[in-house]
Amino acid sequence: MRKIALFLFALYFGSVFSQKTLSKYPEGQFPYKEGPVQMSADMQNYFLKSGAKPCDKNQMYFVTLKIDNTGKPSLVKKKSDDAIIEKNKCAFDLAIKSIGSLKNWHPAEENGEKAIAYFDFPFFPQDFFENYKPDYDLSKLYQYPDLPGGSHELRKQIHKKLEGYLDPTSYSANGKFIISFTIDTDGSISTVDIEPKIDNSEPFFEDIKFILKKIKVKWNPGKIKGQPIKSKFRMPFNFKSRDLD
Repeated sequence: MRKIALFLFALYFGSVFSQKTLSKYPEGQFPYKEGPVQMSADMQNYFLKSGAKPCDKNQMYFVTLKIDNTGKPSLVKKKSDDAIIEKNKCAFDLAIKSIGSLKNWHPAEENGEKAIAYFDFPFFPQDFFENYKPDYDLSKLYQYPDLPGGSHELRKQIHKKLEGYLDPTSYSANGKFIISFTIDTDGSISTVDIEPKIDNSEPFFEDIKFILKKIKVKWNPGKIKGQPIKSKFRMPFNFKSRDLD
């Protein structure tokens, strides 16, 4: 009986992976019930009530939260972040304590279902305390990186490389994953990672990383307050390889 390998690889920007997890909140949704201005106001209120002290004006911490489908946030922090945290320890501590004081989180929704989603924002201590303005909107500080030509261009490049480099019959990986990578200020890609981690999937992960490095598309880097920064980008995808009798 002949075995036929079926290979399906689909890329989605802002779509689901791994049990309804989104790479970011859908357009028009925000993780804090009363919106970004009220979130900033509640953080400022925490600083005033707690007697917290401001940091040196050059400190900043880029916060990444993963908010589950009940609205509970958790901090996403990797080992590679340690040096940045050490340099911006005051900003990191204030961000974590103020975020921990907030109670009005809620989950993302897609197609009428609650979903896990990521939320990113830069925290500038100098924008709070005596410099705080009542209309402060932290959602306007960060501009996500993007591609000239949009997501279609990246999909086209990846599919072209997949045809040349991937043998779907060689992998045990099956299901929904997310590729994350760093986009440097010059638009180049580095520090590729894939989640979730599963048993015996290392060859598959390494080949996907290799393919991304072969793609020579330059990104428009992420920006904070109009200035290019090194930033993370998350790209959900679905991989299935199965044998049919």
